[in-house]
Amino acid sequence: MRVVSESPIVRLVIAGAAGLVLAGGVAAAGASVPAPATPSAPAVHPASLAPDGAAGRLTAAEALQAAQACAPYAAAAGWANNGQYGGNLVIAVAVCVAESGGQPTIYYCDGTGKVAHYPPVDCPTGSYDRGLWQINSKYHPEVTDSCAFRAQCNADAAYQISDQGTDFAPWTVYDTDLYAQYLGAAQAAVSSLTAGVISAAVFGVCAVPEQQAPGAAVAVGKCGSHVAAQQWTVANGTVRNGTLCLAAGAGSGQPAVSVSACGGAGQTWTAYGAGQLRNDGTGTCLDDPGGSQTPGTALRLANCAPARAKTWWLP
Repeated sequence: MRVVSESPIVRLVIAGAAGLVLAGGVAAAGASVPAPATPSAPAVHPASLAPDGAAGRLTAAEALQAAQACAPYAAAAGWANNGQYGGNLVIAVAVCVAESGGQPTIYYCDGTGKVAHYPPVDCPTGSYDRGLWQINSKYHPEVTDSCAFRAQCNADAAYQISDQGTDFAPWTVYDTDLYAQYLGAAQAAVSSLTAGVISAAVFGVCAVPEQQAPGAAVAVGKCGSHVAAQQWTVANGTVRNGTLCLAAGAGSGQPAVSVSACGGAGQTWTAYGAGQLRNDGTGTCLDDPGGSQTPGTALRLANCAPARAKTWWLP
């Protein structure tokens, strides 16, 4: 098992991390103070082993093309578009670029360094990195080849391996900071996205309609499974879910936030402040009541404010 080190770049930018708790004490004069026990490092199951990824170093043009290939799958999987040059979605795309060059069928044979394309796989060691995020066959046998070599399935599996989009340590190109040279290309690709999930400040939480039907409430849902209900498209101020649009409640008996037939009132939204989503008609923002984070909790509109429960990032 290799020793995993954290990138100083990503250490500063990943949002939603728990705070650092310090503990200490003062020993009595002359007392013998035992050395503190050294905690054992948690086991890290590598997602990839190739030091330079399967595709090798890319030119600027190749990197941009690869980022454009990776970004839609990363956005659909659930990574949050929560920052410039360091948001989780941007990092995920840069890791994909560095690992695979945006090639869904590429694989790298551990031990021999052979690079080829599926099908079939020809690796005598039986350990190989697969697909866009180069998910290793030995450390992640739960991800079958049929999944690993399909772009969206690979992205969904990588999202889960990353602890719902927050931990990139399993990827070799992250540990070596190789991914960092592709952040510019990744940001450009992410900035041009118009589709993906509406993700919350609490990673792993997404906005999902309770039903694919007009008038259905929009509720707290769990990111990470690529289903149509989680996918939204942003166009001309509207936020669409299939043929329906995100809307403010139309009156008594209506949910505070729902999906309704596009073209109605209360369907214009604007990214506002630091990660808020404001309805232009009401001047209020999308809100998770009480910061519940509980799947099935209906979302509402509330006064806009920089608070975790009111933080929702568009694709």
